[in-house]
Amino acid sequence: MRMGVIAVIAVFVFAVVAAAVLLGVFLPVHGNQNDGEYWSEYDEFDVSKLDTIEVEGDEFRILQLTDLHYHLPHKTKETDNIVTTLVEENDPDMIVITGDSVFNPSNVMYTKHVAELMDSFEIPWAIVYGNHDDEGKADKYWMGEVYENSQYGLYHNGPFNIGGVGNYAVNLTKDGQPYYSVIMMDSNRVTQINGVNEYGSFTPSQVLWYEWLQRGLIQAGYEHSLMFFHIPFEEYRLAYEEWEEGGFDENVGFGVKEEDVCCAPYNPGMFTKIKELGATTHTFAGHDHVNAYSVDYQGVRLTYGLKSSRQFYYSEELVGGTLITLKGDTGNVSVDIEYKYVQL
Repeated sequence: MRMGVIAVIAVFVFAVVAAAVLLGVFLPVHGNQNDGEYWSEYDEFDVSKLDTIEVEGDEFRILQLTDLHYHLPHKTKETDNIVTTLVEENDPDMIVITGDSVFNPSNVMYTKHVAELMDSFEIPWAIVYGNHDDEGKADKYWMGEVYENSQYGLYHNGPFNIGGVGNYAVNLTKDGQPYYSVIMMDSNRVTQINGVNEYGSFTPSQVLWYEWLQRGLIQAGYEHSLMFFHIPFEEYRLAYEEWEEGGFDENVGFGVKEEDVCCAPYNPGMFTKIKELGATTHTFAGHDHVNAYSVDYQGVRLTYGLKSSRQFYYSEELVGGTLITLKGDTGNVSVDIEYKYVQL
């Protein structure tokens, strides 16, 4: 009888421990959206609230990484090595990760890993979300707390009432004067159209916020900007089609397209607003792992970043990073784009 009681107690204790473990693995964790801010189009723009990096020397190098997809333990070291190789070989002044850095329930562990890895380079780094980042335990606000608390991270949750999380900007100055702006935006996980979930896109409120931000930047002396996000908008497809019809003119673009442009069928008008304001000269996206092209389209350069890992699907020939080099003096800045391939 005594042994039976002990067995029951043992089973009960085991069940409690197992339940606690399972709850720890699968229960979602949430951050505080109040770490963001309420925004109104009637707010006065204050450029002093934006982080600023001083450009030293004749050029400023930004390394774009994208679609790291950290989730496979046996691929973690390899992905770290790819990223480290890109940083060491290209010596960037800033790193921007354009989404899908992490994937699946292990996003809690790998969010911390990404932040620690980026901080180890002792280089300012920024990040935006993709459509897979928050599919695990952690939501974007929790992930945002990790990124905001990192030592070298530039990430901010940004306004919580405009669509997406992590809409923010960083300014570059040279000799203390406005040089260029770098705008980061969340292209969202999904867009619901007629009750069906489609690929994410910007919301109308994000387009309005971008206009408010960009007009404020122009008034503050920042006449030009780069924009980074994850899911491309429809004009990425239209740009490639026009380039193809023109015979792939090398003066217009470079690179390859090996899959469809996976964008929302809904177009919120972000590209139209970019053209109207005339300040954002280049956009950089990720998402489509085997598209790697850069094309001038209606006065704006649209670029896919190279996928920066061998996690999830990829092309062996299209793994690496995208180096963006700003050169020249204020008011006369050129932007060069190069794909940097890694084959370890």
